[in-house]
Amino acid sequence: MADNKKRKWRLNLFDIIFIACVVIAAVVVLSMRGGTGGGGIIGSGTQQTVVYTIALDRMLGETAFLISPGDELVDRVENRLMGTVVSVEVMPAATHQINFETGNRDLVEMPGANQAIVVITATATVTDTQISIGGFVVRAGVQVSVNGPGYSGSGFIIDIERSDAA
Repeated sequence: MADNKKRKWRLNLFDIIFIACVVIAAVVVLSMRGGTGGGGIIGSGTQQTVVYTIALDRMLGETAFLISPGDELVDRVENRLMGTVVSVEVMPAATHQINFETGNRDLVEMPGANQAIVVITATATVTDTQISIGGFVVRAGVQVSVNGPGYSGSGFIIDIERSDAA
């Protein structure tokens, strides 16, 4: 006669790895929903026009000169509208380098690269603590990567202006 006993489940290495992966995935999903960086989700607020400035660094060749007022910029990472270009100022890109003779850090021009200072206007959701454009939390110092018609660039938000809601 065959022995028909049920086997008792035992925790093994595969089960531990599987449980750990599920826990890590849950933590990642929850942290993405309430992040404080450039892509967090914010609550409802008022719709206001926001004017902000980004500095697109190290644009190679003549690509910085392709940026013109009226261009719509799109976030390169999540493909969301970031606003419309109001004005652009192009200047040679510069970086700090150590002068080994004096020991000072000197500002030197980078050959073949330009910096574009771009003023953008967008309709944003504004709360007491955050400004959001299409779900992207706008703060000075936040890194942005944008695409425009025929060009792309990356840099940082350097200034934000918003109108006071009445």
